[in-house]
Amino acid sequence: MNFSDNLKIIRQQKKMTQTDIATQLHVSRQTISSWENGRSYPDIGMLVQISTAYDFSVDQLLKGDLGMLKHYEAQSANNRRQQRLVAISYDLVVGLLFLSYLHYFLHWNDGIVTMVINGGLIVMTTTLIMNYNYFDDWATTKRQAWQLVGVITMLAVLNIALVWPQLASQIPSTQFLNQHAGAYLAGNVSGKLVGDFLHLFIWTAAAVMAIEIPLNRARKTSD
Repeated sequence: MNFSDNLKIIRQQKKMTQTDIATQLHVSRQTISSWENGRSYPDIGMLVQISTAYDFSVDQLLKGDLGMLKHYEAQSANNRRQQRLVAISYDLVVGLLFLSYLHYFLHWNDGIVTMVINGGLIVMTTTLIMNYNYFDDWATTKRQAWQLVGVITMLAVLNIALVWPQLASQIPSTQFLNQHAGAYLAGNVSGKLVGDFLHLFIWTAAAVMAIEIPLNRARKTSD
């Protein structure tokens, strides 16, 4: 018997409707229907929740369904690859963020070094955000939500304070305004401001990831 048939029979034996089990598992009724018709599979975490809801072991749910077993083997292999990618991305983000701040404070003027550090930080921060799957765990309570807001606000304010002297220096003087054409001035100033704000955003996003990922891991360990 395959997994989808097994799931349907067990639910019916428990005298539960698709809506009942969907409510218990916090998914839609259509999702339950899709599982029971073999159109899709639950992920590994959800499979454990199904096992608990039906009071059946995972082995009993999967018994005889070779396709399902192969699906989870492939999913496990993919999860391991994704975890390695997240770990490598995190280390690179922390290292590049440190170099980016160091570069800013020491006023290095090497354009290639600046491009490599900032470009690498953008790429690796984006990679980390796209492959990290535990953002929902960052604010499971109101207290954690306010702590997260506080961290983001604090980092944003600190980064703004760091770049403000440079931003302020780019505000054109009256003499500069009189000497340059409006179109040139608008393009030149707006380009610099966009670059600075992008830098500010990446700094903040990378710093939030650098702080919150180990904090979330520590919470899970303590629980």
